[in-house]
Amino acid sequence: MHAQFPRSITEPTAVERGAKLYANACARCHGDDTRGMTGGAPDLLRSTLVLHERRESLHGKELSPYLKSTPPHKFDYNDKQADDLSQFLSASVNKILRSGYDDHPTHLTEGDVKAGEAYFHGAGGCDKCHSTTGDLAGIGKRYSAAALQQKFLFPNSGLGKKAAITAVVKFPNGTTATGDVVRIDDFTVQLRDHTTGATKSFNRTAGMKVTTTNPYAGHEALLEKITDADIHNLTTYLDTLK
Repeated sequence: MHAQFPRSITEPTAVERGAKLYANACARCHGDDTRGMTGGAPDLLRSTLVLHERRESLHGKELSPYLKSTPPHKFDYNDKQADDLSQFLSASVNKILRSGYDDHPTHLTEGDVKAGEAYFHGAGGCDKCHSTTGDLAGIGKRYSAAALQQKFLFPNSGLGKKAAITAVVKFPNGTTATGDVVRIDDFTVQLRDHTTGATKSFNRTAGMKVTTTNPYAGHEALLEKITDADIHNLTTYLDTLK
């Protein structure tokens, strides 16, 4: 659990400056409390970008280019401003960790079992990839409620072996390269060969097609829409699968 949610240190004055930036530029769409608004922008506390910034203490290194280039933002913040905004968002995440991931989370199985089952087979889309009588049979015996919750929210984080994102690069001349993604952005693709372990980098050029396969894409998409009630209900339901 400590590996999943390491202690995030923020500097109070930076958080205060970031709060002012947020209030001026972000609150009208994402809400005063960063939790999103009905019919508006999404909940930032479940944003994979915000969570990654917080986890790795990036201080705006990923947030800044995203806000510069991704509509409808176009915010050209300098490094200091991006750092302040990132620290404010990290502090906002810290505030919701009421039960404390450095200790022992509590009240995780006080949700509605029936609602959790309905979410599993309905809005959550969990049964498209998983089966309660197959891969998830007895999962409530194998993991604590806290571990269950983290496995469906952040299945490819923490300790243990990670499932790789793979990619197929098709070049204009028809040749291809495949491997596990080491790094990918708008300019380069870096892959690790499945067999040899060798790493190769390719510049992304006109006519090149890159197709990625992320085994946890569904879980990442879920973060953008799952509610606190859904999380508690689903955790409670999964815990009953003994």
